[in-house]
Amino acid sequence: MRASRPILVVGAGIAGLTAALALARRRLEVRLVERAGQLEEVGAGLQLSPNALRVLDRLDVLPAVRRAAVAAEAVTLLDLPSGRTIARVPVTSRDGTAYLSLMRADLQAALLAAVLDTPEIRLDLGHELRALRKDGGETVVTLGRNGTGDEDIAADAIVAADGVRSTLGRLAGKPAEVPTGHAAWRMMVETAGAPAPSGIRAWLGQDMHAVAYPVAGGRRSNLVIIRRSEDDGIVPPDARLAPALRDLVERGELHGVWPLASAERLHEASDPAGLVFIGDAAHAMPPYAAQGAALAIEDGFVLAHHLAEAADTAEAIRRFAADREARWRKVRQRVAFHRRVYHLAPPLAYARDLALRLRSPAALAADLAWLYDWRPPSH
Repeated sequence: MRASRPILVVGAGIAGLTAALALARRRLEVRLVERAGQLEEVGAGLQLSPNALRVLDRLDVLPAVRRAAVAAEAVTLLDLPSGRTIARVPVTSRDGTAYLSLMRADLQAALLAAVLDTPEIRLDLGHELRALRKDGGETVVTLGRNGTGDEDIAADAIVAADGVRSTLGRLAGKPAEVPTGHAAWRMMVETAGAPAPSGIRAWLGQDMHAVAYPVAGGRRSNLVIIRRSEDDGIVPPDARLAPALRDLVERGELHGVWPLASAERLHEASDPAGLVFIGDAAHAMPPYAAQGAALAIEDGFVLAHHLAEAADTAEAIRRFAADREARWRKVRQRVAFHRRVYHLAPPLAYARDLALRLRSPAALAADLAWLYDWRPPSH
């Protein structure tokens, strides 16, 4: 697609920053707008699997990400009450691509630095989306900024990267996000001088589970506890928790409780011309497979590929939808599977543990090969 006007990307989170970079690498001009007056992420960690790292490598961002990250070879599954090891699931891909854990702010900083160093991208902060309308065959977005009045923009493509509670989704009449009934208690644990344990640990228990992994080069541990939304307060350090997990809870600083929601805003022929959804705006899922950031990164790169290769915007969006929606559905199925098996109560939990112990590491790794071995389009 030879865009006569800059492509408008709404939302400067991970999906929007990645999309902007990928579009600029294809020699397309981009205007990236963000409601916040400054970009900041506090107190949250994330995991980046090999499928995401291949995209970051193609965008020349991977070296900066690696400097702030910790590599993991496996996810160790543990029993929440006892701490007993259930299984170790390898997470390095078959081609040797690593699996990283890091602060969300460090990933965002690496992407933002690359955006600011790319002349084809214009970044506008403090711009709020106020309206969306059709004008003939075009879709017009109205942006507002305090003290400067409104601005109407008609772009050849409008990329909705504005998250699970997407304003563009609401204005376009797409479905709203749906609460899952669970929430994530996010904590940060200082390591008190000793490096955080390497690898990722996940404690599985009845109606709840917890995940801990090193961030900030191993100087901290990110701890996430997922349980029903109606449960009050942080999980108490009581006998229900394994000693290692109880120690993390006692030492951790709570950074907030996030109610988990899902969204599904698939492409339809009746959507406003040129509008396409990516990242959480398109397919937000609970974090049971740790693929939120990875899918957002994949989306941004694949969308840029189709916008650059297709003859027109409408065809590019159709190709993108056909390319991505089957993968989103497959990941969503995996998320639902993890949600069921992570929170099993005895005696089903005993059967789960036995089944996992009887499988080899190679067999457990093969279960996720379709996810981690994904490769971005080459041109």
